[in-house]
Amino acid sequence: MLCSATADVSPALRHPIPQMIAKPDLRAAHLERFFTAYHCPAPFHIDEYLRAADDYGLDYRLLPAVSIRESLCGVKESDENNFWGYHPGRQSFSSVGEGIDYVSRQLAEGFYYKDKTLEGKLYVYNPRPKYPSEVRYIMLQIEPRPVE
Repeated sequence: MLCSATADVSPALRHPIPQMIAKPDLRAAHLERFFTAYHCPAPFHIDEYLRAADDYGLDYRLLPAVSIRESLCGVKESDENNFWGYHPGRQSFSSVGEGIDYVSRQLAEGFYYKDKTLEGKLYVYNPRPKYPSEVRYIMLQIEPRPVE
């Protein structure tokens, strides 16, 4: 007995299966443009910044903004891979990626930072009264949307 091809195929398989197309992460484009505008040395470590922000629940703009404020994205602290001025002169990292992860983890989970607002974290990070507003201003240059 011959069967038609369509009769042998499950009704669910008669229509093409839609392909899932991953949307590009616009945050990466924002960081690329930001680091380029500040003439930061390549590589920009965008994947590491985004991964750490996602892993630790931080605004993805925070660490890149701190890196500009503290070291002009590593220009001043390139020997120690400490682009964020984290305990300057006392803290170094074997790689920029290690530093991104470590500083992100401290800001999210560290004793002095955990459960604080962005403003509180920034004030602990650097107690200068204008420091939080300086970093927030830089964060807005990355992507102009509300900062916490």
